[in-house]
Amino acid sequence: MKKPIGLLFASFALASSLSANALADERYRSDNTPQTEEAVGLMSGAVIGAAAGGPPGAIIGAALGIFMGDGWVTRRDYRDMEAEWVTSKVEAQEARQQLARLEREKQHELDRLKSAPAQVLPAFLNTAPDSSLFDNTAISIHFRTGSSTLEGHYQDQLSNLIELAQQLPTGAIEITGYADRNGDTDANLRLSQSRTASVKSFIERLGVDGATITTLALGETRPLHATQSVETDFFDRRVIVRLTDTSQQMLTDSRED
Repeated sequence: MKKPIGLLFASFALASSLSANALADERYRSDNTPQTEEAVGLMSGAVIGAAAGGPPGAIIGAALGIFMGDGWVTRRDYRDMEAEWVTSKVEAQEARQQLARLEREKQHELDRLKSAPAQVLPAFLNTAPDSSLFDNTAISIHFRTGSSTLEGHYQDQLSNLIELAQQLPTGAIEITGYADRNGDTDANLRLSQSRTASVKSFIERLGVDGATITTLALGETRPLHATQSVETDFFDRRVIVRLTDTSQQMLTDSRED
């Protein structure tokens, strides 16, 4: 009876020795770390093996315990991977929701632009740095869809431009009309003609001699942008009023003669 008991204690001592190194550093680590799980498996297996078959059983049990510890690590890795997958799934769902929200906002803005009346932008002056005070100075006027009515804002801008032009006796005015690409080509040409006529009529009412005004209608043939959209259509519905200095042209003609 004493011999089996002695073998049991000897086996336990052997198992403790085998697991001592594995447990040496575990006091500084969490009990949930893979190293701790392997060490616990080793010691538990060694004790069970020692009870069953003495020192040889302790060695075999220790090996089995390490295998069991590795199994715990594998299950832990699986749980970590599963948690990461759930997190990634949540992030992907949030990204899809954000994309859907942006698409709704984009569509809402497009619908607003389509339903809203055309915005009247401030007229602007564009003078080349190397030009004279009057020559090649231009103003851009925009119109509503299918309309040739001159907005009040642009009437004020044209009045200021004509005051400038009247300071030069040799000044002349060029009016060029355009249309967007919606609708029939011939209809758009007539619409651009109507817009140039509307601007010319207003300028003449300001006291400008009609003989100093030339007009040209180009319809939809000169779009500002290659792609068509609500925004580009607005800028294509335009009339350009340009001031020119006829004295420069007369000087050029005399040199050619």
